[in-house]
Amino acid sequence: MEGIELHLHYVNGGRKPRELTVADLKNFLTPLLNPFGIINFEIRIFRSGIVAALTTHKRPNGLKFLAHCQKPQFPPPLVLHGQRLKIEKCIDEPNVILVRILKREEKELVGFLQRKCQALLISGGITIEDLALAINSPQSDLNARECKVSSFAYGKWEYVGQRVYYRPYRNKLLDAIITFGNHSFVLEWEVDTEVDDRDSTIGSSISSLTENFQLRFPYSAIESAILDDQNSYSLIYTMNQAPKIWVNSVRNYEMNEYICCCQDYRFELRSAFQVRRLLGLEHDGVVPQCSLQSVESYEIGPSLEEQFEDLEETLERYDLGFPVKFQLTKLARNGFLSPRTVSRIIDHVFILQQQQDVGVVKTAAALRRLCQQVPYAGPFVQASELDPFVVSKLFDTFLQALAEEQSYRYPSSNGMLTYKVIVTPSTVQLAGPELESSNRVLRNYANFSDHFLRATFADEDGEPLYFDSYHNNSDVFEERFNRLLEAGIKICGRVYEFLGFSHSSLRAQKCWSLAPFMHNGTRINADMLIFKLRDFSHIRIAARSAARIGQTFTDTSKAIPIDPDIVEEIEDVERKGYVFSDGVGTCSLEVMQMLQATRKPFSIPATVFQIRYAGAKGIISLDNRLSGSVLRLRPSMIKFRGTGESNIEICGVGSRKLPLVLNRSLIKILEDLNVPHQAFKDLQDRAINKLRSGVSSLLNAAALLEELGIGKSTDTPWLIRKMQHLGLELSEDMFFRDLLDAAVLTKLQDLKYRTRLPVDQGATLYGIMDEFATLEEGEIYCCWMDEGGHKKHVSGSVLITRSPALHPGDVQMVKAINIPGDSPLNDLHNCVVFSAKGERDLPSQLSGGDLDGDIFQVIWDKTLIPTACERPSDYSKPSLEELDRQVCRKDMSDHFVDFMKNDLLGRVSTLHMILADRYDQGTLHEDCKLLARLHSTAVDFSKTGVSISSRQFPAKKSSHLRPDFMAPGRKIVIEEHGITVEDDHIDFLDNDDPPIAGEPFRKRYYESKKFLGILYRSIDERVFFKELHNTSAILKDDSRMSAGVLLDVLEYVCTEVGDLAWEHWTEYAAAMKDTYEAAVRDIILQYSTNPPEYLEEIEVFIGSIICRTGQRSKRQKEFTTGMKEKYDREARAYMAAIRACDGTQDLDSDKWKGLRLSMACLDVHIKQAKSNIGRLHACRTDSFGWIAAAAVLRELEVFQKDRDVGPLKKGWGMFKKALRFE
Repeated sequence: MEGIELHLHYVNGGRKPRELTVADLKNFLTPLLNPFGIINFEIRIFRSGIVAALTTHKRPNGLKFLAHCQKPQFPPPLVLHGQRLKIEKCIDEPNVILVRILKREEKELVGFLQRKCQALLISGGITIEDLALAINSPQSDLNARECKVSSFAYGKWEYVGQRVYYRPYRNKLLDAIITFGNHSFVLEWEVDTEVDDRDSTIGSSISSLTENFQLRFPYSAIESAILDDQNSYSLIYTMNQAPKIWVNSVRNYEMNEYICCCQDYRFELRSAFQVRRLLGLEHDGVVPQCSLQSVESYEIGPSLEEQFEDLEETLERYDLGFPVKFQLTKLARNGFLSPRTVSRIIDHVFILQQQQDVGVVKTAAALRRLCQQVPYAGPFVQASELDPFVVSKLFDTFLQALAEEQSYRYPSSNGMLTYKVIVTPSTVQLAGPELESSNRVLRNYANFSDHFLRATFADEDGEPLYFDSYHNNSDVFEERFNRLLEAGIKICGRVYEFLGFSHSSLRAQKCWSLAPFMHNGTRINADMLIFKLRDFSHIRIAARSAARIGQTFTDTSKAIPIDPDIVEEIEDVERKGYVFSDGVGTCSLEVMQMLQATRKPFSIPATVFQIRYAGAKGIISLDNRLSGSVLRLRPSMIKFRGTGESNIEICGVGSRKLPLVLNRSLIKILEDLNVPHQAFKDLQDRAINKLRSGVSSLLNAAALLEELGIGKSTDTPWLIRKMQHLGLELSEDMFFRDLLDAAVLTKLQDLKYRTRLPVDQGATLYGIMDEFATLEEGEIYCCWMDEGGHKKHVSGSVLITRSPALHPGDVQMVKAINIPGDSPLNDLHNCVVFSAKGERDLPSQLSGGDLDGDIFQVIWDKTLIPTACERPSDYSKPSLEELDRQVCRKDMSDHFVDFMKNDLLGRVSTLHMILADRYDQGTLHEDCKLLARLHSTAVDFSKTGVSISSRQFPAKKSSHLRPDFMAPGRKIVIEEHGITVEDDHIDFLDNDDPPIAGEPFRKRYYESKKFLGILYRSIDERVFFKELHNTSAILKDDSRMSAGVLLDVLEYVCTEVGDLAWEHWTEYAAAMKDTYEAAVRDIILQYSTNPPEYLEEIEVFIGSIICRTGQRSKRQKEFTTGMKEKYDREARAYMAAIRACDGTQDLDSDKWKGLRLSMACLDVHIKQAKSNIGRLHACRTDSFGWIAAAAVLRELEVFQKDRDVGPLKKGWGMFKKALRFE
């Protein structure tokens, strides 16, 4: 048995001091335990009787310490606060998980200390015990990190003349404490609240309730820190986000709609002693550095509410257009400029818009650019920089540039500009507009897109806000979010009413709102629009009604009009209560060809589409037996009728076989089904070796980028191959090295922190039903087309599953069969076909799946197929309570808030993963099966309105003690010299933040003995990167040049084209580069999840946000998807524009216009790279040069073919080197 627990008692019944803390005992025991080899240990303090329990994972060492303390000696070894302590062994064995946690923590700690010793031994040496003492020194006591505060205010920096003053708009006198941690500081105080008990059964009474209140300020959000040690003991932090609220009731926190523009927080310290303590913490590196300077307060002038009222009245007087008014309001509401300053520039904006005749769109774009460039007010910004006249001139510059710019973006037939707001517990911030996928509702009212608003509800840091069992934050949902939805969101004189949400937006805590408008003589408000969709009055369940209306808000790529007469309804295939055809229909070849016509030319014809049609949703597959134009739908597809819509809307296409990647939950299930560990280790090794191979040569690097989906929109893999063919040297190029580093790192993080293992012998495909009764029960047909258009299929025993899989029965073994050549099934590809025979359909056995768009994973890798599978789960559907009246919008908005408040899907998944690792039986344990059942209910919560409760979780199973593969990772630093993986990171030492009120535990991690833990520990990204750079033929060169290889490309092209003139396009190319850099800057600012630490250009280019701590947050995942889509769209447009093939240029007048322009673009980039400047924006990009290089070499191929010059000459780079040598 590992570990031992010892109990400490006061001799002769001494009383424990009330203020005794864990830090007190740690500091007391550390020097006594270290000589016995005990560095890391756990202390738990008890309220009475036993003073504390001491737990260590080193049982022999603990017994030696016990024997030493029990030995008679003078002076006694254990004397605390003047009282003797006795020590004895606990009768019970220590907590096994806690022992494993201590063992892991000490292992990490010893490694950390040894690395420190190696660095310090050069100058005399230091022992591990000494460093352990330093780590457990009194400085780690949070009491030593506290400062007392007498008042707290939020306000703004404002200017009077040339002087800057702090203007508090809300000031609160209080008896509070600031506690400084490693990553944040907390302001904490108590509030006495009167509670009216007049509804109680014992009569009317007024009682007092003391509530704890916390505001948490992350250091990462601090823009500047000022310490006034002259006029007062004031500490002023300028933040880029509001603090997190931890409180029993938000009703005691004064909030209004304008608080979001007050991001300057002042704390009045109680005395000079508190100032000295703060300076000491700053010296020790605990708190961010403060600037010492005198600060004056200024409280004269109109209030914030009066300033905003004046701004709204001013906006009403001008006919600027909503897009312009929205951006002007955003300048004030988001705190970029004061409302007074915005009011003073409105007249200038209006005049300039009229004089230059630039239109509403470009005026709004110039104001949006102003939001990005204007500095925050404060002591470090001169008053002149924010003077209305100077701000107006800056706006002039942007408007002039935009007026001269040409649009290089493709008009999107599907995208629509979407205006957004972000609602947090204390703010409402404006965002957008952004081009996003359209839907049926927006398409029908395309000319009124600015009357639709997308609202995101989130915590102050942008992450989703969930109900917290440790804190009663229900008022945030009820008093804040629900009331806002009920009253509407007011922007620029409009009131946006709650409208609805799609299934995916509900999970993302987003909804649509609508401001009324006139359409064809009818006033369209939220109720009228819903009425026009169809009559939903027969649905008496709010969640179901919301889901049906939400169908019309689903993102769809295309809408194809069809004749309603071609639509037929056929019966479902149903047996014993199971619907085998749930969500799937068919269509004829003619209809399939109509849908295929909406796709890119020369793409492989699809035979499966996911669609919406009127009130129907699901999958349609090709049935070649049908002649003419026929679309067949089933009752299981039709969710409501009578819409009058006659468009087929495309949601998805079975265009190719998607790669199969094992995730953690599936790996755990397969482990519990006795799949050997070596099978997973082989998959991991194969993926790691592929990364190593990817940096061994340029051809392999191009292949790696293609496999990772990087650079397709910019032709980067093709460009690298061409450069290799020319013999150009890329190893010295700064951008290329960063590109490979970033690509490898993102994949490595997927392998280590998400355990995503690619399976070559596997596929992810849409599922459909066998319409031709060919397959028997337990059989599937799995077929796909490769990139060359050749059909592939699999046969034999295969494994099939569907995500998310939590129950061991969610993975089943079936037989994949070949089909005779004359079977209609042979007309299908890029799908998996399920049998229509048997007692229960197979999709419902796989995590409760159906065929309305679910995708399934098929594995034929023999090493991953278990000898036997578990019985599938079969959860009964919950009974749903119907209303005794028609569902109204208020019911649906209540469901929206209720879902945010009670969505426990993430918590169930997390606890399931923890317990599956902790139990020997893994996912086969009854607790895990219980959680799998609860997970199924939680998945359907959005459609049923039936939620789960944490009270249903397995008893006394906490989620704060976790396996190590769930721990945060090493910190990633992206700087000018490249990407660095930090050496020293210990999660339990880095978690020294003030505890959240009422939250008793912090997350701690033990070394998992299961497959996931072994796979996690087998990857050390720091060691991997070091070895990679030492061994890679294209990364081992440490020199970092910018645009060197691009100059070689340009010189080669100039040699090939001879006297072809291109210099006259230089100015045009420079303007194009400016607009590209502005677009990249927009993306960086929009998708940076943690300003002022903005994204790097390389992250935008590869389409992936590199997580600085290994584990991606939900917000980062969402932002990564949006960022990649937006950049790919921009990159394709600029690539086409540089090649002059974007459809906006007349190429007949100049056959080689694309070649000339691309040469000019490359030349402009090279010259600016050499001078290290950009022309208009601070965001100088390296990626523009690579886009220009790909464009110019593509154009050169056309030129060479036309001149019959032949292919690119091999060995050009070696020839260039010879010339330089001479």
